[in-house]
Amino acid sequence: MASTSRSETTRRQLCLAAETLVAQSGIGVATLRAVAIAAGQKNTAAVSYHFGSVEELLRAVIDLRLRDTEAERARMIRESGPSLEDADAFTAWRCMMRPYFLLDDEQTPHAHIRFMMHMSAAGLLSDPFDARIPRPGAPSIAALLERLHAALAWLPPQLGRARIALAGAMMWNAVALFDKHGFGEEQPALEMETLLTDVEKLVRLVLSAPA
Repeated sequence: MASTSRSETTRRQLCLAAETLVAQSGIGVATLRAVAIAAGQKNTAAVSYHFGSVEELLRAVIDLRLRDTEAERARMIRESGPSLEDADAFTAWRCMMRPYFLLDDEQTPHAHIRFMMHMSAAGLLSDPFDARIPRPGAPSIAALLERLHAALAWLPPQLGRARIALAGAMMWNAVALFDKHGFGEEQPALEMETLLTDVEKLVRLVLSAPA
């Protein structure tokens, strides 16, 4: 049991190190050796031992964060109303996305957001809109995606997917800009919750605007 616990701890450390490296400098820096060193592993073959390859490690990062955010998604779904089937597109989208911005990152604030942006730019993400893709430890994702697509069924399918992608990009880029102080340090301090709430208002408009 202790050995299993140590292995799980090491796997998490490697995932977080890879996430931070990619978030800060892009996919190219996440080599087997760089990740092991960043995770404080004396054995630089640790990534190969636990994951087999960098590609598998990066997929494990996504699975890890899906599990980390599942409880918050489930809570938001419960509080959204008596039935998920009655939720509008914005509510389904918010339940799916918001937990990522509430992650208690052990290393770099919002590292997962920038990690996902780099993964998307590199074409390494599976279809984020497909409810049929297995997402271990996060059953709520499939339910939310199914509801989101159903709520947008009044739109042509490609337009509905485009709106979902735009909504995500708006939120991701706003937070990335916030973390880089891209709004200008001479401006009054902006609280993260204020930013998220404001962008969510725009997302609601994107998802509900007439075609």
